[in-house]
Parts: sequence; C-alpha cells; structure tokens
Amino acid sequence: MHLSSVLQSVSEQVQTSAPNQGYAGAAPSSSPKTKKWRVARYVGLVLVGFVAVVWMDGLLTRLPSLAGMPAHGERVGVIHVHTNASCGSGSLPEIIATARSANLSFLTVTDHNVTMAKAEVAAADPPDFAVIDGEEVSTSSGHFLALGLDDAWPRGGSRDARSLMASTRHAHAVNFIAHPYGLHDRWGDWGATDYDGIEIFNDDAVWRKNTVVDIAIAALTYPVNQRLALLRLARRPRENFAKWDELLEQRPVAGICGSDAHANIIVGQRSILKFPSYLSVFSLARQHVLLGDHAGVDPDHASSDQILSAIKAGNTFCAIDAISPADGFTQTVSANNGTDFSEALTTVGPGESIAWSPNAMLHIKAPEGAGIPKLRVIRDGQTILEQETRSLDLKLPGPGRYRTEAYLRQPGLTGWRRWTLWIFANPVYVNAPKN
Repeated sequence: MHLSSVLQSVSEQVQTSAPNQGYAGAAPSSSPKTKKWRVARYVGLVLVGFVAVVWMDGLLTRLPSLAGMPAHGERVGVIHVHTNASCGSGSLPEIIATARSANLSFLTVTDHNVTMAKAEVAAADPPDFAVIDGEEVSTSSGHFLALGLDDAWPRGGSRDARSLMASTRHAHAVNFIAHPYGLHDRWGDWGATDYDGIEIFNDDAVWRKNTVVDIAIAALTYPVNQRLALLRLARRPRENFAKWDELLEQRPVAGICGSDAHANIIVGQRSILKFPSYLSVFSLARQHVLLGDHAGVDPDHASSDQILSAIKAGNTFCAIDAISPADGFTQTVSANNGTDFSEALTTVGPGESIAWSPNAMLHIKAPEGAGIPKLRVIRDGQTILEQETRSLDLKLPGPGRYRTEAYLRQPGLTGWRRWTLWIFANPVYVNAPKN
C-alpha cells in the first residue's frame, strides 16, 4: 500500500471516531485544534512506522557479493564516469581505486567538454586496469560520449551535433549518444549518423523516472544499504529500448549502460555532498565486454583499445549486477554455413553476424546464484518468447536481429517482488543466406 493510501485511511478513521453530537448528555465535540493534533499524531506514527520498516528492510536484505566469476575473456567495467576535472568529486587515482574495490577491471572517463591528457591517464593507470579516456560532448542537440578521444582533437567553436560528431570520429573516437531520453538532456537530432551506439540504461537518468514514494524509500535505505537503495530505483527504460530497436532496423547500433557517476551534489558553484558514492554507482549497472580468443589479443589482459573495439562492435551485454552478478551469462546463436547438415556448426555471440539455416538455434544461459529469471527473447523489436527459466534453446524461425532481456524479482519487503531488469545483451545478427 502506498503512503498516500495509508494517510487517507487514517484520516477517515479519525473523522468517523469523533464523538456523536446528536444525543443528550453527549460529551462536547472535540475542538478543531484537538482534531488537528489527533490527525498529526496518527500521521506522525505512520511516518515513524514507515521509516522503521524501510530501515529494517535495508538492514536485513542482503545482496550477493560482487566478487563474481567472469568467464574467460569477459571484462567487467563501467562507462561514463566524471572526475573532478569537470563535475565529479574524485580524482582519477581515487576513482580507479574505488572501481577496483567494486571488482571492476576497466572504466571510461567522460568529463564534460574536457579530455584528459594521455600522460595523465597513463600516470594514474595501473598495468592491470584499463582506462579508456573520453569526453561527454555538449551540443545543441544533446550530449554524446566520445570514447578513446585524444585531448588534441580539433574541437572548434561549433555546438552543432553533426559537426562535433564528425570531428570526434575523425579523431578516431567511438561515439555513443548519452541519455537520449533524459528529463532535461534529450537527444534532438536522430538524423545524425556519426555515432556507433546509444546509452540504453543510464543510472542518473533512470532514477528520475520513479515516483515520490520510490525515491523516498531509496533515500531512507541509502544510509543503511547503499547498493540496495540504488537497486530500488532501477527501471526498464522503455523509450530507450524502443528507439534502439527502431535504429537497429537501419544498421547495427551498439547498446551500452552508462553509470554517469559524479559522486557530487552541487548547489550554485559549490560541492555540498559526495552523493551517491562512486562505489554505490559502480555496483549498479556494469558493462560486460566479451573479448574472445582473437589473434593478437590476450582477453584477460586486453588493452583499453582492444576493450573499446569490442564495445564498438557490440560484443557486450549490460547487467544490473547490484541484484546479482551476471558474470558468465551467454547469448549465442549456432548454425551451419551451408545446406550440408554434416558441416560443423558455427557459434557467434552478441554483436556478431551469422547466416541463417533451418537448424539455427538461439542458446541463452543465465548464471547460477540468482533466483529463476524471466527471459525475454526479442526478434526485430518484437517479443517472441517469455519464459521463467535459467536457460533455453530456441529454434530460430528465420533471419532477424535477436537479443535477450533477463529479469529478476527485487529482494526484500520494499522491493514489492517487482520484476527488475537484470541483463540486456546486444543482438546477434542472423542474416538471410546469400543465393
């Protein structure tokens, strides 16, 4: 029951409990002041009870450890991080240390309209932790992330989105449209073409889609359980998914999740609070990059350039790891390359292409440790299967763009057992066979 419903019920009870004035000898009716005090007392008790329930829920609800077991070649990191070079509160070395404590192995730095020098990144970058330098570029049409950008790129004075995208692309950046349907910073030029993908899930944009009660629950939970507090605000960004499916009809477009981490609340020009913390944000939505065994690549010790190439190609899936680590999740399609069914099957994963054949199969397997998820298979923007299971093998009905979404129920009392987006993977492109 929502708090507003509780308050309404209490108010009705107070009104019906007032003394009856219609019979002789009845006690004098309560004064308006007494009635107001009684209502205030009931409201106060309800609020105290509400706070106590939320706190107890936060203290008693235990989430799985983030120390998961990534598969061979699976790198877990965060995209879209702000440092104190723009509007964040932490230095790059501090943020790297926090990322490592969250069991991450890479991050991308995207400060507003400023790119760190390569020497600065190199000085803060441990050998076994990849840092992808970049920038969140402000344009007249919204913001985009330029990843892998050199600080000497020819910025110019224009705020035109297409000009700036062309300039960062010329500087070898990988471009992603940021928070395309945020409350304030919405992307306004879908005619632009110099981008490689879009942010599907953005931590800083998603929480704003919640109700006042949801936000109050998260705010009360945060002091006792930061990770759970942010999980309470996780929502499926429907507009972003719909736009992604629309764009995929035209060409491959990689989907990512952005942390948009600031750890900073600014009033005027002054930082007043390091909230929400980098650690709590780094524990929510994380990018799982699948490097595989390609020539010249050691997947477990890949460079920032190699990781960025995989992100650009869509060889990734995003997971709300706060609810349960998604390490080891797989979404593959297997098929043979010709009409001879004795030929060996070829298997590909997210972002890759394969020719359809009558024996083409989609294989999905969610990691152990979580509850039974609900798996949703989407073909060309339409759900073709939804099932509560940890794994499935689906014979494909024909060519198309196949992607998967997985959901888990929110834990704890104030999670209301709500199905929550857990994983979404980039599509596998199953193409019609060539004649």
